[in-house]
Amino acid sequence: MREVPFDPTNDEIMERLRNVPAFDSLPESHIKAIMQAASIRRYEGGEALIREGEFDNRVFFLIFGKLSITVNNVEVGKLQRLGDVFGEMGIIDGSPRSATISADRASLVISLDDTALGSLGEASKIFTQAVMYRVFAEVMAVRLREANAKISELQATIDDLQNPE
Repeated sequence: MREVPFDPTNDEIMERLRNVPAFDSLPESHIKAIMQAASIRRYEGGEALIREGEFDNRVFFLIFGKLSITVNNVEVGKLQRLGDVFGEMGIIDGSPRSATISADRASLVISLDDTALGSLGEASKIFTQAVMYRVFAEVMAVRLREANAKISELQATIDDLQNPE
């Protein structure tokens, strides 16, 4: 992993940031302030961004690349869309990481330490936190729907196996 310095005059990175759902409702001044408190990290294929069971207080936003999600060494998903969010559960409840996220290929992410928001000033901090938690809630709702669908499929399979016709 290497950190890439944030350059607020880089039009390409600012355009990408404006299109990240977590940031699209923020004024540009807030985006720049957040980015001063965040880091832009580049990972090469095979590198782990977070590891299952570890603790930290960072949330990540995918800028580009492709990432694998594994739980107990079993791949359970991929992240590859601009703005895909991960690591938010540790911010919300302080529990250890529930999965390992690894880069499949060169990937760029924004890494935001939840304590870094304190440097924004009180009004900006509250507004930014509200936007972030809205995004977290949306992400968790989607994941819960997906989990419910998988549980339903698995229950149907179990029922079929227990009651063959």
